[in-house]
Amino acid sequence: MEDKEDTPEEISCLSVKEIKNLARPEFRANPEKFYPTETLSKLGFSRNECPKCNNFYWRASEERDTCGDSNCVGKYTFINNGFLEEGKEMTYADAWKGFERSLTNAKVPCKSIPRYPIVARWRNDVDFTAAGIYCFQPYCVTGELDPPANPLIQPQFCARFNDLDNIGLTGRHYSGFTMLGIQVFNYPNDYKFFKDECIEFNYNWLTEELKIPKEEITFVEDVWAGGGNLGPSIEYFVRGLEIGNMVFMQYKTFPDGSREELKIKVIDTGIGLERIPWLMNGNATSYMIVFKNAFEWLSERLQVAPDMDVWEKFGPYSSQLDVDEAEDIDKTWQQIADVVGKDLEEVRESIAPVKDMYIVLDHTRTVMITIIDGSLPSNVGGGGNVRNILRRVFAVLQKNGWWEKIGEMKGLLELFEYHKKDLEGIFGEFKEYKSFDEIIEVEYDRWSNTDEAMQANLKKLLKKKKNQLTLDDWDLCMSSYGIPADTISKISGLEIPTNLYYFIADKKERLTKAAPVILYDTSHLEETKNLYYQNHHLYEFEANINDVFLNVQEQNRQNIVILSQSAFYPTSGGQLHDTGELFIGEDKYEVKNIEKVGKSVLHFIEPDLPGDKQDYIGKDVKCVIDHKRRNQLRSNHTGTHIVFASCRKILGPHVWQNGAKKTLDMAHLDITHYKSLTKEQELAIENEANRIICASANINKYMMSKSDAEKEFGFNLYQGGIVPGNELRIVNIEGVDTEACCGTHCDNTSEVGWIKMINSRRISDGIVRLYYIANEKAMEVMNRETILLQDLCKLWGIDQPQIFPTAKRFFEDYKKLNAQTNKQDGQILGLQMKVVLDGAADRLMIDSDHSNPRIYFSNIGQYASEVKEKGKSVIFIGPTFIFGLFSSKDVIDLKELEELLKETNPDGYEMKKTEKISFKVKGQKKPTQTKDILQISIPGIKFDKEVLQKYFTEKEFSIL
Repeated sequence: MEDKEDTPEEISCLSVKEIKNLARPEFRANPEKFYPTETLSKLGFSRNECPKCNNFYWRASEERDTCGDSNCVGKYTFINNGFLEEGKEMTYADAWKGFERSLTNAKVPCKSIPRYPIVARWRNDVDFTAAGIYCFQPYCVTGELDPPANPLIQPQFCARFNDLDNIGLTGRHYSGFTMLGIQVFNYPNDYKFFKDECIEFNYNWLTEELKIPKEEITFVEDVWAGGGNLGPSIEYFVRGLEIGNMVFMQYKTFPDGSREELKIKVIDTGIGLERIPWLMNGNATSYMIVFKNAFEWLSERLQVAPDMDVWEKFGPYSSQLDVDEAEDIDKTWQQIADVVGKDLEEVRESIAPVKDMYIVLDHTRTVMITIIDGSLPSNVGGGGNVRNILRRVFAVLQKNGWWEKIGEMKGLLELFEYHKKDLEGIFGEFKEYKSFDEIIEVEYDRWSNTDEAMQANLKKLLKKKKNQLTLDDWDLCMSSYGIPADTISKISGLEIPTNLYYFIADKKERLTKAAPVILYDTSHLEETKNLYYQNHHLYEFEANINDVFLNVQEQNRQNIVILSQSAFYPTSGGQLHDTGELFIGEDKYEVKNIEKVGKSVLHFIEPDLPGDKQDYIGKDVKCVIDHKRRNQLRSNHTGTHIVFASCRKILGPHVWQNGAKKTLDMAHLDITHYKSLTKEQELAIENEANRIICASANINKYMMSKSDAEKEFGFNLYQGGIVPGNELRIVNIEGVDTEACCGTHCDNTSEVGWIKMINSRRISDGIVRLYYIANEKAMEVMNRETILLQDLCKLWGIDQPQIFPTAKRFFEDYKKLNAQTNKQDGQILGLQMKVVLDGAADRLMIDSDHSNPRIYFSNIGQYASEVKEKGKSVIFIGPTFIFGLFSSKDVIDLKELEELLKETNPDGYEMKKTEKISFKVKGQKKPTQTKDILQISIPGIKFDKEVLQKYFTEKEFSIL
């Protein structure tokens, strides 16, 4: 379990588009080097340059006089012109099964594997799986990890949030979609197949399985980049629709756009499953067939159905409404209206409600999969995208008056069930998800009650920008203020920019995580043999010194020793390091810190080693570990696994670890959760954790191949993030929890002793931190609590069951007394102000025995108007504060007063001042305001009272 508190620095990098543009000229000029030209020719295709976009493409018929992209053809030509016989229909699931049948029976058969989670927990550079290859980057591509099969195919559900502006219009865009992937990993000594075979297998699927005539197909040369890799690619089109993209991954790319050859050549073919039944059936949009059950249910509920006369004419030209590619979107709309033969506004009005219904269908499906796979709507990371689209659903339903029609929250939750039916033919049955409904309900409540502070930030920005917002301003309000786009639009009166979501996604893409700085080079050293995993009860051992380093963080002190073997556990996985003693001959050194760099373990010692480092290399040492510290850290670490398992059981499967830290005095665990925990939930988690301890479950630690571990335990293994390499260290608490984890762990849950929950707090949106202690520390806290209860019983002369009612009675009496005291203080202040307002002196100084100026803040406002009108001023001097009300700002020189107070407050102090005072009068709706008056408050200061009184006396203040 890893500590994720320290996030890597973000650095600027080239976008994917910029990296592709750098490589494109070289690829175009050398087709034989980068593309399978020979195989394409054998299949009957010839190379041509598209007169529209100037890209090179391959065709089998001269009728294909452009590359086949809808932007060059001018429209989709398959709508009402599909490839199926009359009366036949291809479903979403049928399309996948046909692809699976073709590729598993190819000349080199591909193995079909299940989808990976859409939440990419095996990567630290992305939040979501945006393409099938993401499942295997970076480690399968670099050869550090074997793929689950090779070659393989997979129906991978992906999420992309850069095309939200196009959803519902173009017919092909989705926030979440299923990518049919063909992934092949060609190792230097294990070749499977590459460009030529890939072209052939895709061609066979198109022509033999789908029965598409080859004359309808065009193959287009292109460049692909993503996930740190680059290579030539070939897109293929049928009747204006891009079907798939075959990527031949040959290079690793760097943030500046430079590249190097990959030792392992990878094929990544991506095919949008949603497009296949759309193409084959010739529907007006893909959404009707993809969301079949959900579409029929929602259309009936909302009483919204596409006007097929309009949509069948609109559909072919909807391809031109991609906001990322259209030069003039309004002009394009007008051209489409002319083709449809209706007025532009009439076309828009006919399209708008159906488009909005498609947005609801798309966004709810993506929200469902992302939450089920472990993401939560939030303002943090990828959760911001999930929240954006969920709130967009709420906004669309509200805008169209559909919330009541759909059946409010009950109906919205029912829609998710229809999505499951549509997906079961591909992904299998969805398991019950305990907390799903409540997550949606909480998000709706938050959206309905947008925080006033957030709205205040927006209004302040609008005032500053004169009610004009740039795309960066929209991004700021959405990501930093947490205000959804529809709310910004509603408050500002501004329309949501057509390319807003594309802009936000593109901006995020340009940031990447900087690699951590490595301070010590250990590559030349032999690996330090690990003893702490072999026997975590080993507290004494002997070793040889491999090297001595200078401590670059502490002025090059000679106090770092690298040993041949070590039982000292280094700080990692959120667990604090061991400490102890190291003996070189008769000389004793304290081991203060342990770090692992590469394969070496660094021991930081006190005092420094005297003399030349060469004198120490090869010497024998004896080491003794602080066993009490080790045992407590081991208990806290094991306790983290137990608490985490308890959280998932009590709160639901949406709980994932977001960080952990195990120190000597306390441990904390950060979990994904959508709201603060109640005390009842904290207690339930503590009780469940202690049940696990009392059950005396065995804890097994062993190495296991990554592929076998993933098959047996799934991706829940990676609570602390992905681990490179083909082997994992598995920590299995029998019947409770299984994770890939380093650190020291007990052999049985009973060794943890006891877990005591201290408290919890919401540290950020979607993240809750639980503080707890285990073993000896837990007993210490419980003993202190017991003694405290005993002392209270003795002090109050009661039995323990009477503590709460007695304390409650004391508190009620205190509140009554406090109310009476406040009332008396108000009356005394009233008498003092009567003297101020009716007396002869215009300026009075009054001694105050209050400990703070709260009474004056609460009550002085009612006298402000009269103070100004009569030209009066009063200053209250308390033991550690000054509070003043002046008829105007000219009465006192604040700079002069500040200089005087600096003499006794050299570390500074805070002065609160205002020239406008509001006071709520009982019975009035609006507070009374007094302007052009001065009120100051200086709390928590030191001063010489005589000096201060003398200063104000010189300013003509009389002492009351």
